[in-house]
Amino acid sequence: MKFVIVLLLALSGAGGYLYLNPDVWQPWVKGTPLEPAPTTTRLYKWQDENGQWQISDEPPTDGTSYENLEYRSDTNIVPSIPMDD
Repeated sequence: MKFVIVLLLALSGAGGYLYLNPDVWQPWVKGTPLEPAPTTTRLYKWQDENGQWQISDEPPTDGTSYENLEYRSDTNIVPSIPMDD
């Protein structure tokens, strides 16, 4: 009985570690049916009354026209390098 308890605790600890550190297990399942599906993040972009650009996860409520922005988690985004003037 002690063996079963120790085994369950070890499996729980390993599962917790893998859950909190997806970068460890994701390479193991890449290209298999266990690979998680990519997620999409939707943002909304608009200009406020002062002409300043606003980006939010909720559209503006005052009837302002806005642009939908969608980003997939499997897209590789590399920041640009600032250019000196």
